[in-house]
Amino acid sequence: MRTGMFVCAMAAIYSMAVGSERAPAQQPWGVVQLMAELARVRSASGQFTERKTMHTLTEPLVLSGRLVYVAPNHIEKITVLPTQEKLVMDGEQVTIVSGSNNETYKFSVTQYPQIGGLVEGIRATLAGDLGTLEHFYTLKLSGTVTAWDLHLIPHDGNLMRFVRWIEFRGSGDRIQTITTEGSDGDRSDIAINEDRRDVR
Repeated sequence: MRTGMFVCAMAAIYSMAVGSERAPAQQPWGVVQLMAELARVRSASGQFTERKTMHTLTEPLVLSGRLVYVAPNHIEKITVLPTQEKLVMDGEQVTIVSGSNNETYKFSVTQYPQIGGLVEGIRATLAGDLGTLEHFYTLKLSGTVTAWDLHLIPHDGNLMRFVRWIEFRGSGDRIQTITTEGSDGDRSDIAINEDRRDVR
């Protein structure tokens, strides 16, 4: 009897072991898991199309160009059409080069806390930096790992006067769209067509 019980027990253990190898336990999907996925990306680049809806314009302004991201805090937005402009965020430093004479303007986000909060909302999401995001925003995640929607709502009064919300949509560790709505209702919708990436 004892031998039979031992054999049954060993068979049960073997079955559990094989089953766990075939179907590993799935971690529950949530903000922590999404941030871990995004943090795996060392660098990425691709083409973008941005649609700006503004009160001062009678119709949306459409821009296109290239985006470059290098973890954890370097972002380049190179606009080609309708006019050329280069925006570089590197650490705390922001550089904007525009115009036919390549006029250059530099400033630190620490000088402008409202802009800094917006910059960190985008940069910290790309880097999977949950601590920084939660410092500035309340996070709401919906969807699944293959089709998720991350909504950021600022909880700082000064930042709320600058941006109403930021929304990211993506799949796995890929961000496909970024939408920002300002406190005045002006809106930016960026669609990203990624063509290169390096993942840990």
